[in-house]
Formats: sequence, C-alpha cells, structure tokens
Amino acid sequence: MSPMKREAGHRNQDYTDTMSVARLARRWHLTRTEVRHMLGRGVLSFVQIRGKLRVPREEVERYEKS
Repeated sequence: MSPMKREAGHRNQDYTDTMSVARLARRWHLTRTEVRHMLGRGVLSFVQIRGKLRVPREEVERYEKS
C-alpha cells in the first residue's frame, strides 16, 4: 500500500505515548522555549517524529515525581 493510501488510524499512531512541546508547556505553565531549553540541557529526554520534538509520557511522569 502506498504511503498516501494508509488507513486513517495509522497516521497518528506514532504520537500515542508522547506529548508535544506546546502541550507540555501548557501542562507545566511554561513557555515552549523553556521546555525546549530543558530538552537541550538533557533535563528531559525526547524523540523526534517526522521533524517534531515529542516527549514520552513516561518521561513527563518521571520528572513530575522527582
């Protein structure tokens, strides 16, 4: 099956267990820049999916518990 004819549900499957920088910034009442600085300093680990920075939910939970 060509990439343009994938099932609709398959498209967002990569994002299921991650949060966007914007969503995390809203959750923590920070700016997106502040969250990006945390990623750059290695305070939080992240993945890049299709050019977008995403933070795994388990990483968010780990940080919130510390």
